[in-house]
Amino acid sequence: MDAINVNKFYWRYPTFTGSVNEFALKGISLQIKENEFFGITGPSGSGKTTLCFAISGLIPHQMHLSYEDAKQFMDGSIKVFSDTVSAVVRKSGKNIIIGRGTMAPTVGIVMQDPESQFLTMSVKQELSLGLQFMGLPPGEIDARIKEALRRVGMYDLYADSERIHPAELSGGQKQRLIIASFIAMRPKVLILDEPTSDLDPAGKMEVIDAIERIKEEHKLTVILVEHNPEIMQRFADRIAVMDKGCIVAVGTPENIYSDKQLVEKHNIYAPELTDVKMGKGTRTYLTIESFVAHARLLKIKDERAIQPAIEAIEEPSKELISVKDLDFSYGDGTHALDSISFKIAKGEFVALVGQNGSGKSTLSKVISGIEGSFKGDVSVMGMDLHAAKNRALMPFKVGYIFQNPDHQIFNRSVYSEVSYGLKNMAMPAEEINIRVNKVLKNVGLESKASEDPLFLGKGQKRRLAVASVLAMEPEILIVDEPTTGQDYTMAKEIMELLKGMNDAGKTIFVITHDMRLVAEYCKRSIVMNAGHIIYDGSTVNLFENDALLSKASLVAPQSVKLSKELKRIGMLNNILLTASDLNDFFSFSGLKTKYKRMDFGAMRMHAKSIASAIRSKHGVPGAIVYVQRGGMVFGRLLSDYLGVSKVYGIKASYYNEYGLPSKGVYVSSPREIPENNGYVLLVDDIIDTGKTMAAVSSRLSPISRKLVTVALLCKEGSSFRPDFYGAMAGKDSWIIFDYEKEEAYRGFQHDNNHAGMKFIKENFR
Repeated sequence: MDAINVNKFYWRYPTFTGSVNEFALKGISLQIKENEFFGITGPSGSGKTTLCFAISGLIPHQMHLSYEDAKQFMDGSIKVFSDTVSAVVRKSGKNIIIGRGTMAPTVGIVMQDPESQFLTMSVKQELSLGLQFMGLPPGEIDARIKEALRRVGMYDLYADSERIHPAELSGGQKQRLIIASFIAMRPKVLILDEPTSDLDPAGKMEVIDAIERIKEEHKLTVILVEHNPEIMQRFADRIAVMDKGCIVAVGTPENIYSDKQLVEKHNIYAPELTDVKMGKGTRTYLTIESFVAHARLLKIKDERAIQPAIEAIEEPSKELISVKDLDFSYGDGTHALDSISFKIAKGEFVALVGQNGSGKSTLSKVISGIEGSFKGDVSVMGMDLHAAKNRALMPFKVGYIFQNPDHQIFNRSVYSEVSYGLKNMAMPAEEINIRVNKVLKNVGLESKASEDPLFLGKGQKRRLAVASVLAMEPEILIVDEPTTGQDYTMAKEIMELLKGMNDAGKTIFVITHDMRLVAEYCKRSIVMNAGHIIYDGSTVNLFENDALLSKASLVAPQSVKLSKELKRIGMLNNILLTASDLNDFFSFSGLKTKYKRMDFGAMRMHAKSIASAIRSKHGVPGAIVYVQRGGMVFGRLLSDYLGVSKVYGIKASYYNEYGLPSKGVYVSSPREIPENNGYVLLVDDIIDTGKTMAAVSSRLSPISRKLVTVALLCKEGSSFRPDFYGAMAGKDSWIIFDYEKEEAYRGFQHDNNHAGMKFIKENFR
């Protein structure tokens, strides 16, 4: 039996300006079976939430439409268990809307924003309200409340549930409370519109798993709107893909996510594994088990040296945030922060992670000057935040983007919201206009400039909140869940926007539950648990520590899980964090078949020739910076031929002597580099993939008026081509320099590489 039957359904939102909106839903036809777990996914603004509202009867029956012909807003019909929710019929010469309307309690709907659904003054009242409307006796109500809280992992609040106001809960706890209130009512259909967007990774799975169990016990039909492909893979029987108001595909998770063309065309979040390719094939793998099974057949061995764990991240020079022995309690006595201490330096990109209620948002509000009644020492850019006058300056120094965008949006147009802070800075109108238009374009809201934020979707509101802070160009940016509710493309664009600001020298502090985001962008992670910092160090080490991840309710992204499994079977020596890292490994492994020697004589010849070309085109540089270890010898040779005495090294993770990529490029903070009215010459010995040179160039660009890049050798296929290089090397070549022969030989011994050992014995003395 069909639980839901949507037949050629159209819907257009009314306007109050005289203009006419485009149809938000365009001829939707969909059947959902009884007791099915049905997923809906698709890009932001595709109509997912509108369809949920229509199935629940909120649209059109709560809209109080005034019309002569109903078809100007709606057409088609929706039925739930053969009950007509909405339909357009012809009666007395007119098209009118009929139907039962709001389907509660048969249909329960959990919306994206939990705060929009709170109606009472306490947790217990919120849970009991719907049960009272159902006419249940007090004993049954209490039993259902206890069961619902237990299901969503909040039973510890039951004893105080009559005294806790919903506003006192964390964002994730608010989501759990709303879900619990509907679970308690045991509807026949439960619609969940991105219900776990603010939950920690383990909490997401815990809550959906609880709903899955209730579904089986009570024959519940579940409709889940969700971007997260891992949740869809685990729970959904079928998935509908929506785009631009239409359903463009319906199928099993395997069918949907394995269709690369569908995923890319309609901007769907796909499992991270689908981005990882082995060898020359294009086959897509959806599970770690299937990937590893095929990886075993390749018999690839990691030729890289086993790297020691990174004990700590090198602290850059200029300290921006200092927190020591920070304690904070709310007025109700909740001890949110307990003896917190850490430092953040200029130019860092740091993730703040941990389970809901661990104190992440509270800590951020203290740093940004919003909360001032704290104990301990907190200074930002040298300003003591105990002083009210310093806290008043923080909005101009620290940009804070709230977890819930409704907490910071108050203007009546998108344009005025972004321009508000700039006007307070007394910026000229022309500059304000330039900045507003630029940032709205960057976050995909350029076409919404004149719209009222009230009518934006939650994902669009979040982008607006990001835009209003980015426009002020603060020195420090604290972003609370920047990508929640965004489709893949927009989430990527927001993070690239933040990365661009970081590359330009801004300090970024990201609070997030998205571990894929952490792996891709954040070199350092701070983990909180129950008001304490339980880890502060490299993201690589964090993902190596399974016990710590479990304690903090964190779940490693798929690429990390895969690399751990590949390490377990002996294919990898070290874990890799991203799909890009894995692709680099597979594309280079087994590729290099030729050994070549580069001796000192050849290096000197190339250095002399390149120095002459550089002097002819650019003159003498003010300073030379070499990538430490690899570029040191060649950099010193160039300094001799160019007559440059100011020569500096810069640390970066780099591709080793075998040309295999490391697990990510981390560039240390560069020291002050005088240019003497000249320019900076950046030097490395060999450019393999180009990632290291690109990362170092990006780090140096903000502090150098002019940067010229040079390498002794450049590999074919490198993504980075330097301004000057001595020779091009084949991508299948292993280049061994004179000064690397001993290390290379030991590496070949370790890997039992007889061909490499033979080459060194025959070519080096």
